[in-house]
Amino acid sequence: MKKSFYRSVVIAILICSLIFGFLAFYSTGVVDRAQTRELLDIRINQVGDILDDNIYEYKNITEQIYSNYKSRSRVMAMMLSKNKSIMTDDTSFEELRMAIGADVISITDSSGFIKYSTNPSSENNKAYEDFFPAIENKVFSEAVLNTQDERTSVITGCSRLDAPGIIQIEFTPDNAETLLDLTDVSRTLTEIPVLENGHMAIIDTESKKYLSHTNSGLIGTESLFTEDDFKDDNGWFSSEFEGQEVLVKYAIHDDKIIIGMVSYNEIYKRRNTVVKWLMFVIPVTSAVITLTIRDKILKTANKDNKI
Repeated sequence: MKKSFYRSVVIAILICSLIFGFLAFYSTGVVDRAQTRELLDIRINQVGDILDDNIYEYKNITEQIYSNYKSRSRVMAMMLSKNKSIMTDDTSFEELRMAIGADVISITDSSGFIKYSTNPSSENNKAYEDFFPAIENKVFSEAVLNTQDERTSVITGCSRLDAPGIIQIEFTPDNAETLLDLTDVSRTLTEIPVLENGHMAIIDTESKKYLSHTNSGLIGTESLFTEDDFKDDNGWFSSEFEGQEVLVKYAIHDDKIIIGMVSYNEIYKRRNTVVKWLMFVIPVTSAVITLTIRDKILKTANKDNKI
């Protein structure tokens, strides 16, 4: 009778423990996965906002720069039309360059070849083809941004007023470094963490190479993702990264794919910790309850025997 009773108690406790353990395992896992999904959504939206803000700020700055330097070029054209001797006087030409804050001033003939320049090595070269309409159009004024060898410069072109030709001027804008930062996608993810070991990345839609990655060593390398992984504008899928199975969230943003990924081991880290503790606490608690009940029964039996 007693053995049957103990067995019933132990079985009941074990069944309750298993049910409780399963519910804890399932519910904690669901919550952790949902929280990770929400975090990845937030991070991807954050990256998209940063890219949009950078484009907007870049356009505003370049418009201001173009307006400023095109104005200087037109003033220069008027000055040269009234005093053509400046072009042939090296000292005056250099002083004028310094006065307007230019790096190089070049003036072409009617064929677009540079005839006068503060940089002698530029002479006999052709001006930018974008500026060739200035030869015929006396009100032409344009500017282009040139980024080469991590150096950003603004090159303006306007019409000569004294004769057919182009006045081409190169400037280094004060906020050139800001422009480089705004166009450098590789720096976008430097301060956007995802949990402890998660990753964010920006992938080029054509080449599938990493344009930016929280692991900077992967920038410029080809990702292992394929076209089939990004069938919709946004979505979820499971993949493998650095030898671990990961949950991947992605969103296509213009010509880029923004992704966030977290390994399942990290997603369920809290759940696994809870389950480990339960596997320790439940048997111990069951044993304590069973022994307590057993002790009460034995004490009651001893009292009955004495009576």
